[in-house]
Amino acid sequence: MSFQPEVGESIRLFGRRYTFPKHPAVVGIDIPYGQEGRQGTVYQIKEENTRNKAALKVFRDRFKNKNQVRLSEQLKDYSSFYGLSACLRSVIEEEEHARLVGRYDDLNYALIMPWIDGPTWADILMGEQALSKDTCLRIACMMAFLLKELEEAGVAHCDLSSSNVMLPFLQESARPIFADIELIDIEELYAPELDEPKALPGGSPGYAANYVKDGIWSKEADRFAGAVLIVEMASWHDKEVRSLKADDFSYFDTYEMQSKSERYKKLKGVLRETMGQAAEELFEQAWKSESLQECPSFSQWYEIFPENVKSFVMHSHELYMASKKPSVPLGSMSLDTLLQIAAAFEGLGNKKAAHSEYQYIMQQFPEQKSVVEELQMLLSDEEESRRPELVPSHYLEAAQHFEKLRDWNTALIFYTRCTQLPSVDFTTKEELSIIIEEIQNQIRAEAEQQSTAEKLKLIAKEREQATAAALAEPFEAQMAEKQKFNAKVFFSRHWKWIAGTVAAVCLGIGLYYLYEAAQEKKWNDYIKQGTEAFSERRYSEAEQYIQKAIDKKPTEDLYTKMATIYISQGQNQQAIQYMNDLKFKKELSSRNTEANYLMGRAYFLEKDYNAAIPYYQGAYKDKKNKYHQDAIRDLVVSYASINQLKKANALVEQLQGKDNQSKAFVAYLKGDLATRQGKSSEAVDFFEQSVDLDPGNKKYAKKLVEAYITNNKTNQTDDATKVKTYENAITLANGLLRDDYTNIDYLNMTGQLYYEYGLYAEDKKQKAKSQNLYKEALNSYNQVIDLGIQEKTTILNIGILYEKVGDKKKAEKTYKQVIKLNPIYGHAYFVYGMFQIKEKNYKKALPLLKKVIQINDDATDVSLAKQRIKEMKSKKVLI
Repeated sequence: MSFQPEVGESIRLFGRRYTFPKHPAVVGIDIPYGQEGRQGTVYQIKEENTRNKAALKVFRDRFKNKNQVRLSEQLKDYSSFYGLSACLRSVIEEEEHARLVGRYDDLNYALIMPWIDGPTWADILMGEQALSKDTCLRIACMMAFLLKELEEAGVAHCDLSSSNVMLPFLQESARPIFADIELIDIEELYAPELDEPKALPGGSPGYAANYVKDGIWSKEADRFAGAVLIVEMASWHDKEVRSLKADDFSYFDTYEMQSKSERYKKLKGVLRETMGQAAEELFEQAWKSESLQECPSFSQWYEIFPENVKSFVMHSHELYMASKKPSVPLGSMSLDTLLQIAAAFEGLGNKKAAHSEYQYIMQQFPEQKSVVEELQMLLSDEEESRRPELVPSHYLEAAQHFEKLRDWNTALIFYTRCTQLPSVDFTTKEELSIIIEEIQNQIRAEAEQQSTAEKLKLIAKEREQATAAALAEPFEAQMAEKQKFNAKVFFSRHWKWIAGTVAAVCLGIGLYYLYEAAQEKKWNDYIKQGTEAFSERRYSEAEQYIQKAIDKKPTEDLYTKMATIYISQGQNQQAIQYMNDLKFKKELSSRNTEANYLMGRAYFLEKDYNAAIPYYQGAYKDKKNKYHQDAIRDLVVSYASINQLKKANALVEQLQGKDNQSKAFVAYLKGDLATRQGKSSEAVDFFEQSVDLDPGNKKYAKKLVEAYITNNKTNQTDDATKVKTYENAITLANGLLRDDYTNIDYLNMTGQLYYEYGLYAEDKKQKAKSQNLYKEALNSYNQVIDLGIQEKTTILNIGILYEKVGDKKKAEKTYKQVIKLNPIYGHAYFVYGMFQIKEKNYKKALPLLKKVIQINDDATDVSLAKQRIKEMKSKKVLI
């Protein structure tokens, strides 16, 4: 499911809850504060109940990859550089955010970073904002100084443009934690220690030299674009320069780069008037260069600025560097402490976290051969060679658990260890330092109380010993005298008392056994009542009875019954915590098959498949238990959900369907696996089996329709089969709608089906048929809108369909509506722009297609937009 947040919507990231605020520049429509970039969208998010703000960067599919994790760890080292605050970032991975990524796959490998307040240089260009000469010189000098500092350190941004330069300097309430100028979108950052990106940008329009085609990754990569930006900034105070800008994002147009255009001559003249001949010569040197090495260095640019401007920039830099807070000291932990952490994880039932610590220990202490050998026995070959995955949430959960137990020392160890993890985000470390200080104060306070209590105990003990010594002598004399009594005399005098005592003891034993039998019966009654209540779904009542039974006599069977009740009520997290606590206290065996299945089930229902798998594996190994087939079923789904399809395929063959419903489910699982592997024909076969075996199951019918649609998009299907497939799919889809005519998913699916069948008929020159199919599609999509759903893709599809059936007025009205509701939806601009070209409204089409290029939502759209603009210019239809 795509991620399209709404204003006020909340999201939980790295243990914090954030909300999406309204975009301040958009009036009349509630859209979240976000900015489209070349690689994705950056949203502002605000932490609840605090003033903290962060940036959430959601990448487009082609820029999304696992390398973000490693890159973010590497980039953190550069976050201390002046102007590179954006390097402090954390990656959202499925492992830590399984539910979130399971719901919104767009968020996999998204980033959370500092939110930097202030306009971008593009905002200044777009608004044609007038700035004084002094302000322009300061901004240009800041830019030159920042790029000089980076170049001297062997670092380059590699994708400089107006959109990637932030200016907190121009923010009225600038936050001191940021530099006056900051660079963002630093995914292609060059540094000797970094890995080269797989794909590099070929340069941003209006800033790239003609000889930069495929992207450059080197320490000189910024020299040309940086020169253009510095000159733009220094000359922006001139009114004519502002009015001559090519578009909203650059002064120069792409086609005039390195040519002697009017814009170039004007800018060079204003630069000479502003900064003198030396600046003009440097600009000319960069403009006429044939390689980046021929461009002036940024040290040369910085040197030509007036001394008073350089003094201002240096003072600003010194204030910023002085204001930066030192991060939490990481320190180092001993081998014994790390082993203690791993053992505690084992006790809490978090095997994965324990094994990651073991992997870390093996890497950090290779000289400890006996320890390494012992750990090798615990780990599988795959785990032994794998990089340890140290997940902050595991350490925080463990620390909080020990806090609840008032085990302050162990909690302190876990919090401290968490500060050492490379993936800890930029705000967590400071919060952890506060928590660590609080716990240290707690430990000191308790130590002082204990010390005082020990002193009082010692005084009391000394007094007790003195009293005992004073009484000891006469007591010993009395005892010696008593021993002189004759046992025979004692018995003759007290035989009645002795007999009574024996009788009383026998009676007591009898009563005890009667009492125990009554308690056993009551215990069994509680279990019986709890089981009956559970079978009738009276879960609260069942919980009370089982708890009473546990209070009387706890057993592992009762513990798993209680966990089952929690899961049946949807309280999965409570079930997980309940069983983890029992395992930690060693009241529930980690080998208990039922407990392992229930732990796996709880995590599975929470969509935390990585956590569920180890527990399911434990339950699956015991082939005689009643959960064996259930464990296989959920393992197949879990493996498929995390893309371990080979393991899923191997397991699914072990599932045995006893009746039609269970056989249908097995076929459905096989179809789902085939879909994930791109085997559309196989998927159709399996889903057809599931529908035949269980015709009343709507989920199977929906999956079959989706498989039909996917299969018909391939080139492997002949025309007769395609027609039959479309008609079968339509019959199924209409059957689903008859039972649930307001179901949004069914309506959208039916609309898509009619639309694609219409395209096929149109391609086959069957005009009447295609028109009827388009009208049916339009009817389905309009029903979605009538239900109050304003989803952008649906609205855009309606516009396309109006155009298909010849209603151009409604088509144009709909295109305008979707853009108004979604001003950063790139594909809508493309469709509307192409519509205007068809209508020969070329001047209206141009800004729409330029917007497509700027937003860069889809590579195909961008390529076609550039091609159409080029054609319009070559045909001179824009005059």
